Amino acid sequence: MLVSSILVIFLLNFVQCKKLLLTGDVLTSLNVQLQELMHLQKLATWDYETNLTDFNLAKKLEMDVNLASFQKQASYNLSKYKWKSERDGVLQRERLFYLRLEEEILPPKKYKRLKEIMSKMIHIYSTAKICDYSYPTKCDLALLPDIENIFAGNSSEDELRYTWIERRKAVGPKVRDLFQEYVQLVNEAAQKNGYDDASEYYLREHTDPDIKKKLKHYNRRLRSLYEQLHAYVRFKLRKKYGNSTSEIGSIPAHLLGDLTAQKWSGIAQVTLPYPEPYENFDNLKQQNYTVTDIARLAEDFYKSLNLSKMPNSFWRKSVFQKLTDTNMTCNPSAWDFYDGQNFRLKTCLKTDREGYETLHHWMGHIQYFLQYQGLDIKLRNAATDALFDSVGGAFSLAAFSLKHLKRVGLYRGEISTKADINNLYTVSE
Repeated sequence: MLVSSILVIFLLNFVQCKKLLLTGDVLTSLNVQLQELMHLQKLATWDYETNLTDFNLAKKLEMDVNLASFQKQASYNLSKYKWKSERDGVLQRERLFYLRLEEEILPPKKYKRLKEIMSKMIHIYSTAKICDYSYPTKCDLALLPDIENIFAGNSSEDELRYTWIERRKAVGPKVRDLFQEYVQLVNEAAQKNGYDDASEYYLREHTDPDIKKKLKHYNRRLRSLYEQLHAYVRFKLRKKYGNSTSEIGSIPAHLLGDLTAQKWSGIAQVTLPYPEPYENFDNLKQQNYTVTDIARLAEDFYKSLNLSKMPNSFWRKSVFQKLTDTNMTCNPSAWDFYDGQNFRLKTCLKTDREGYETLHHWMGHIQYFLQYQGLDIKLRNAATDALFDSVGGAFSLAAFSLKHLKRVGLYRGEISTKADINNLYTVSE
């Protein structure tokens, strides 16, 4: 009822739009309505991702479609407005954000199908299970904590290869057709927006027309360093796994200590440059830290930089560890519910190094939300997704400095050049 009322009011407000000038008051009214819809959509999405049921999915899809319909109508009506002043750059920019549709440009049925496909792929990825390598009849190994523990532990090459393959067999065939349909729909949306395909559309936020050339340039400059680092890690892994890794060429992804092969903290013990003390964060458990305690540690870190403390809702409603009685998505994420007071993290963490890094990183995103919550709704997004992610990345790197770790009691060794190099190596993932 609330959503329908908002849409009716919005449409009535724009009946005479051809005769009106675009003013700040017009956008203020529109922002209030949009913010309420985005709040409701965020609540529905949270309910689904923390409890993957068909009922919650239906509610989420309904809110997705309502929000898309509102934004499409807003884009159409604002295109009829005349400028009040071409000098008002903020007003122009905000108007352009309303005019720019993303996947919402698709017809309602196709848009709903796109959102349904995305939700189904997330569900498959989050709930797929495999059989145990040592006990083939035990077929309840979930992504978290079972499979991640296998890659983070001291497993044999045979077990790692088996687990890598079985995990992909449990997910890949089930999402293949869905993903192909997803690609078709996002390409169609991109073409309706005037781009050749979705890959070109995703580059739109980089306003530099030479962005591809510059990325290739920086890739060439870094390639030599990357190849040397790659060869070093390959050499170390050959000492542990023998001929499972070739002397030249690619490194088998299942040997890199992480299911997604995106980081190598899981193989740090066997690839560290120096035999200096390595902080693997075992003392978190020795000091009886909980995941919530680590989150408090992260908050203290940000407060020491004169940034905001977390609001009460953050501590009451965030999910730090995997819920035991429901299926949920476990990819870490930061949430702004667009009501000025509700900010949350959703993670499935343990009391370990990854938990420390993840909480410091994603709390950086919450800091971003807190600093920008006073802006109009369309002006809160980062300039690019890369910039948004780099905010959390920069803060989490600072939180890993040996000086800081020693100050909070998580590093007890001596700070030296070799210890620093070891530390930088482990965070260079």
